[in-house]
Amino acid sequence: MIKTLVVSGLLATQTLFAAQGEVSTLVKLSNTLKSLALTSEASQQDIDAAEEKLREAIEILTSDTSAGSGNSVFGECYDFAYQKYSQGFGAVTAADKASTVCKNGLELEIAEFLYSKYSQGYGAVTAMDKTATVASKSMRNKLPILKFAYEKYSQGYGAVTAADKAAQVAATLKRNSLSCLEKLYASYSQGYGAVTAMDKSVEGCAK
Repeated sequence: MIKTLVVSGLLATQTLFAAQGEVSTLVKLSNTLKSLALTSEASQQDIDAAEEKLREAIEILTSDTSAGSGNSVFGECYDFAYQKYSQGFGAVTAADKASTVCKNGLELEIAEFLYSKYSQGYGAVTAMDKTATVASKSMRNKLPILKFAYEKYSQGYGAVTAADKAAQVAATLKRNSLSCLEKLYASYSQGYGAVTAMDKSVEGCAK
């Protein structure tokens, strides 16, 4: 079943590559990967890892592909960051900082969640700076994991520390790890407090 998913992902990736013009190297690579996937005797863990990388590749190719979409995403990011920085800086500096953050790549839904926590312990500028260092594009689609981890850690820590711990969990685990966390936490929480149960769940789900 998993191998089928990997092959399907490869086929979708190949189609996306072919639609982008002079990408013959990528097409050849996708053909090679398809052939390997069909005959591979790789472990389940390796197949899961391959599938995760393929999903990331597809996301890269399908996200913000048009200029209008890219401008819209940047605009939303800029509005968010500028509003925070303008609380501590003048317009020019706030614009510079917001523009830099968004050019570097900010996953907005992650940023909004983390800022709401960091702002409980820091001023607007520091909270935004901390948010920007964590909410990178590598955190895309990890909001459910982030929220789950924060909910548990907040039972033993203040908002800032809980956010730090939750962000570390989301950065460490794969996007499809939520069900693993939920299952392990349900068991560990019967014998440990929320923080320890969460730590042990993360350890168990990390590959």
